[in-house]
Amino acid sequence: MSHLLLVDGNNVGYAAMYVPALSALSHGGLFTGGIMGVAQSVMRLSQMFPAAVPVVLWDGRAHWRHALCPEYKANRKDTPEKIAVAERWNQQQPMARALLLHMGILQIRAADAEADDLAWRICQGLQDPEAGVDHVTLCSNDQDWLQALSPNIDWFSPITDRAITFDDFLNGDVKDGPFLNTDEYILAKAMAGDKSDNIDGVPGVGIKTAVKLLRAHGGLDGIGDAVSSARAKDKKSADIAAAGALIQRNRELMDWSLAKPSAPGQFGLVRESFQDEAVQETCALLGLDRLAKRLAPDSEFVTRSAQWPVSPVIDFVESCC
Repeated sequence: MSHLLLVDGNNVGYAAMYVPALSALSHGGLFTGGIMGVAQSVMRLSQMFPAAVPVVLWDGRAHWRHALCPEYKANRKDTPEKIAVAERWNQQQPMARALLLHMGILQIRAADAEADDLAWRICQGLQDPEAGVDHVTLCSNDQDWLQALSPNIDWFSPITDRAITFDDFLNGDVKDGPFLNTDEYILAKAMAGDKSDNIDGVPGVGIKTAVKLLRAHGGLDGIGDAVSSARAKDKKSADIAAAGALIQRNRELMDWSLAKPSAPGQFGLVRESFQDEAVQETCALLGLDRLAKRLAPDSEFVTRSAQWPVSPVIDFVESCC
């Protein structure tokens, strides 16, 4: 049985652009900090979870989310500084993918889906007892990914090294928790909105307040009933009851189980065995000499990656996506 590390490539690469030691890294006129950050993160994760196979997931563009919410993620480029960072990272992505390919890392992208959507499809595949994969660690700093937690799915931030298991999620060792289940969590988020994705919620309602009111009145419909019958007279309950369309829109944006399926031909998976010459040439081209030494043919990473059960993992992923 296999353990997968599902790595949010864009999340990790973009975050690297804000790391002082990486943000200004460049060679021959090309910024390289994001490339270095992604490669180092994958290598470090592999060392931390030596029995697991890393799979890097890349964002496509889920146009249907922008149709639902035109301002979706528009805050990522609302200042000149943010625009500059995003452009630097976008310029580096092709080389980051090429380097990971030569390193022997399995990568997945769907042109019309986000990495989040791919993670959900793969996690859903664990429900098959004959899948050949029995554990997934979600590697992203994005806590939206907590909605996929289960007894055999946990979450780890490559940026802060925070780990959250399903037990942590249920027992309160998580921001705004504890939660009864992942459905309660994602509904509370839909009510509160998500500033990081520029999704407005019910004014004045945070996740903790949303959870409190959901439990007090027996769910979202219960809040509406309590307001209409005057059992709930507080303003926040009234605002929630009046925001049904907004909350439903937010659920469609946030809830991975409601994501639109990819159209035929949009899904792509790439992987090759470790290519020493290509790795060294790519590192030389990018001026990443120290990384090249860490990726020598006799290095710990290369030795470990040669043991990954790649073929069964590819079969599993393709069956999910």
